[in-house]
This record gives sequence, C-alpha cells and structure tokens, in this order.
Amino acid sequence: MPAPTGPLIGLALGAALAWASSDAASRSKSTLAFPPLALVSLFALAVFAPCAAYFVAIEPDWAYAYLIDGRRSLGVLSTLVLLCDVASIPLGFVLGQRASEHAAFTARIRLVGLPLLAAGIFVIILFPRLSVQATYAQYHGDFGTRPVAGSPLGYALLWTAVVLAGATAWTAYALRRMR
Repeated sequence: MPAPTGPLIGLALGAALAWASSDAASRSKSTLAFPPLALVSLFALAVFAPCAAYFVAIEPDWAYAYLIDGRRSLGVLSTLVLLCDVASIPLGFVLGQRASEHAAFTARIRLVGLPLLAAGIFVIILFPRLSVQATYAQYHGDFGTRPVAGSPLGYALLWTAVVLAGATAWTAYALRRMR
C-alpha cells in the first residue's frame, strides 16, 4: 500500500473492527475492555504493520508514489509512517467504540468512510504513478518502467490484500466471540 494511505486505511480498519464488535458489546452491555483493545493492537503490530512496512522497505519509490527519492535516507520518515500505521488501528477502534456507545450510525459511517474516501482520492489522483513499477530515476527519466500488473510488486499487493482481508475477518470474528 502507498505509505501515505496506511494511516488512513488503519483508522478505517480500526473503526470497522469496533463496528463489527459493537453488536456483541450491545448484547453484553460491557464497556471498552482491555482484551479487545489488546487484540486489535496485536492485529496492528502482527498483520497491518508488516503489510505496510513491506512496501516502504522493498519498494520505497513506489510507496511514496515517486514523489520522494528512495535512495535518500528515509529512515525517520519511514519510521514515522509505520508508527502512524500501527497507532491508527487502535485509535480507530477506540473512536469507533465511543461512536457505538452513542449509537451514532452516521459517526460510525464517517469513521470508516472518510478515511477510505481520502485514501481512495489519493490513489485515484496518483494512479498513473502507482500503476508503474520503477525506481525514482527510471520514473522521472521515463525509461525502464513496467506495469505493476504481473510484476512482483503486483503479486505482493495481491498477497498483502488477501492476508489483510483474512486477518481482518478473523479479528472481527474473534472480537465478536470475546464479548
């Protein structure tokens, strides 16, 4: 996933996980407990962070949409982005739990929809850049580029999407069973 969209997707995933667990929470009338938040945090650390970190580490030029040269030392920027990725899921979960306590359907829709809309707009605007696998120099020099489809980057995108979807479904299932 592109680096700038990671925190947005994480916020939406956290809110969606809170939404998925809110039906079970309303049945038991319990408040936000530590175990659900711990499970969501573990999901953020064990699944979401590696999915996001893969692209920042292996394809940094693509992850930053060829706006930043990956040959530069991006250690601090990449670390900040990954910390935001990890923190965004528990933050979205807590915000989603608070919205579900008030039974505000529109607030839950906003918590899931607005970050996804912002990430979608980013991807749509930069789609010509994100549909190409190259280095920063190749992209800006217009040589040696190839489409993401059918490339190792394309397969990695598919694989991480499948892993993320499966882990999200399992986490939502586990959250519903915890209550």
